[in-house]
Amino acid sequence: MSNTLGTLSSSLILQEALSLVFTKRPMLSMISKDLAPQNAKLNQQIITRVHSIPAVGNFPNGIQNKVDTDVPVTLDQFKHVGYEFTATELNSTDRNLVREAAEPLAVAMANQLVDSVAALWQSATNYVLDATPDYETLVKLRKHFIDNGVQGDRWLAVNAATYASLLQDPLCNRYYKSGGNDPIAEGELAGVAGFSRIFEYPATPTANDMIGFAGTKESVILASRIPRDPREVLPNAPANGNIEVITDPTTGFSVLAVESIDVNTLSAKVFMTWIYGVATGRNVAGCRLVSND
Repeated sequence: MSNTLGTLSSSLILQEALSLVFTKRPMLSMISKDLAPQNAKLNQQIITRVHSIPAVGNFPNGIQNKVDTDVPVTLDQFKHVGYEFTATELNSTDRNLVREAAEPLAVAMANQLVDSVAALWQSATNYVLDATPDYETLVKLRKHFIDNGVQGDRWLAVNAATYASLLQDPLCNRYYKSGGNDPIAEGELAGVAGFSRIFEYPATPTANDMIGFAGTKESVILASRIPRDPREVLPNAPANGNIEVITDPTTGFSVLAVESIDVNTLSAKVFMTWIYGVATGRNVAGCRLVSND
């Protein structure tokens, strides 16, 4: 049976959900990440690094020491998300409730992480002004990165109106017209003016007339850890359910997963919890797009 209790284990629902988080919101794949399956305390500060590009010198003169920038990230976010399957649900359908639950869980987690990342965009001091965004706007943003020696894949997230404006520019959608992915259906343009990906992000913060944000991998850092298993504190105490760490082998993103059964209602509950934080990386690696000066 697809909906028997055995298929509701966290290793089934959550393993699949974690594998979808960064694919459902691909913007997360374009930033720096420090995702480790290790315990951490809430509000703990961890140090991550932004890598520098070394200089090429004349042999045999001295080789430049590798100089990276340490960036502190405070793990100040403690979140959880999950589902409760009632006895009626478990006994009223042959649908695969596990597979149906995985994608919404992934979207909820991804939205939470993207919104936290986007909240940092407004603190960027660099900006480009353009009330009617088009291909030339992308050229201006590209120039910011070139002038500041910022390397790596460039990406851009814009609100819905700005994305619609870019779609109307033939220079922006020519990739689609030559056989590429549909930027209307997928909400993403690719390979335009030196930007590997341009995302439609309707929840773009609007303060200070911001309509978009351009960045590279070093612009924002996302760090996550797992909460402490309570059985470490009370190893002999009975637990009403199973607790385990679930890790996505591709990204290293990990959560503490809990599954339990209410013996009074015969409902099955599955949820995951994790601790994370975000921080600005290199200032020049991010640039706001604003509509008014």
